[in-house]
Parts: sequence; C-alpha cells; structure tokens
Amino acid sequence: MKSSTVVLLALLALGVLFLLTRRKEASGQKFGSTDEFIQFMAAGAVKDAAEKDRINLDYSVDSIKVVEGILGRLHELYVKDPSSISAKGLGSAYGAYIGEVIRRSEPGAKWERDDAVGGEKSYPIIWGPGHGHSVSAT
Repeated sequence: MKSSTVVLLALLALGVLFLLTRRKEASGQKFGSTDEFIQFMAAGAVKDAAEKDRINLDYSVDSIKVVEGILGRLHELYVKDPSSISAKGLGSAYGAYIGEVIRRSEPGAKWERDDAVGGEKSYPIIWGPGHGHSVSAT
C-alpha cells in the first residue's frame, strides 16, 4: 500500500473521531445529507487553518501538502503537552477536509454513511470503479 494511502486512511480515521465529537456539538443543527455534514466538518479545518496558521485552504489537491504540515505541527504540540490541543477534533476536521478534496477532484467520488465493511457510524469516501476506503468509529 502506498504511503500516501496509509496517511489518507489514518487521517480519515482521525476524521471519524472528530466527526462524532463535532456531531454532538452541532446537535442543534440539522444536516440534510452526509455530504452536508462532512462539508460542515471540513469547514472547521479551513477555519482552524485560517485562524491559527493564517493559511487559506482552497480544496485543491496541492493543499493536502499544507494540511500535512499543519498536522505535523499539531502532533508536535500534542507530544509536548497532550492537553494543549483537541487532537481528536482537529484530526477529524482535517480528515474531512482531505476527503472533501478527494470528492471534489475525483469524478464520481462520494461520501456514504454506515458502510457494509466499516459498519455503523462509518463515513467512507468512495471513488473509482468499485473502490472505496472506509473507516469506522469504535
């Protein structure tokens, strides 16, 4: 498996944890679809990058490299002081962001919920003929 795929799967796994956390925070909001919910989550990453790093994430494939740098910095902060950041929350927001980049750049890519492989409360992004990557919340 390519290292970029492993990184993507790890980020999406973190993303699911954040999605579950943020879903509780956004419980007053109603989302019409999984896409709408994921876009809400990805917007959290865009907002975080703008506010904390003064970076404009534009949903381009190249922006994923920028996100890798942000996540590296967040990891370093977390290692120094685990209480300094909400790793689950931010990781999930950035996971949703990366998934949104894929959805927007890959024809036919789509989000699903409660995948047969990932199980209940999973948010896989499906793209390519018969291909998808699912992560589930545990």
